[in-house]
Amino acid sequence: MTSRLLAVVLVLALSACGFHLRNALVLPPDLGPVKVVSADRYSPLAESLAQALVRSGAEIAPGDAVDTAVLDLVAERWGDTPISVDARGRAQEYSLRYAVIFEVRGRDGVPILPRQAVELARDYISVPTNSIGTEGERDILVKELRREMTASILRRIDAVARREFAASGGAALPAEATAP
Repeated sequence: MTSRLLAVVLVLALSACGFHLRNALVLPPDLGPVKVVSADRYSPLAESLAQALVRSGAEIAPGDAVDTAVLDLVAERWGDTPISVDARGRAQEYSLRYAVIFEVRGRDGVPILPRQAVELARDYISVPTNSIGTEGERDILVKELRREMTASILRRIDAVARREFAASGGAALPAEATAP
């Protein structure tokens, strides 16, 4: 009895704090098969986006397919910028930046999501006299930024799809996408 009451109280407390699951990703209904294209043939971001699109219910078209929607990663750029130095002028702290320019075109080549840039940044410390673990920390940040970039691009596609659904009266919005 006590454990049930505790479970109910915890559920009520969790819902009272404003927490709710994110809605399912909505893709434009007329998107069809999607081809993920990148300037870098072996782009980890392109692979990550393709996997995320498949998890969202999209069909990924092969690279040589025609008459498909295209998620075009026009440019990807990484950069480390020193943001603090020690008394000897050696960099102590860096800002790791990741910028991507992309666009989404429909089957007819008309932009569904016009070309835009997304930039993410994370700061990390790199003490020159004690560099043990610094490269490992940077690698973790690279993976984290790539995962966040994938989510950011998918959220923008989702926003366009939801706007199209709202403009069409919302009749075509799948039921699982509206669940809280």
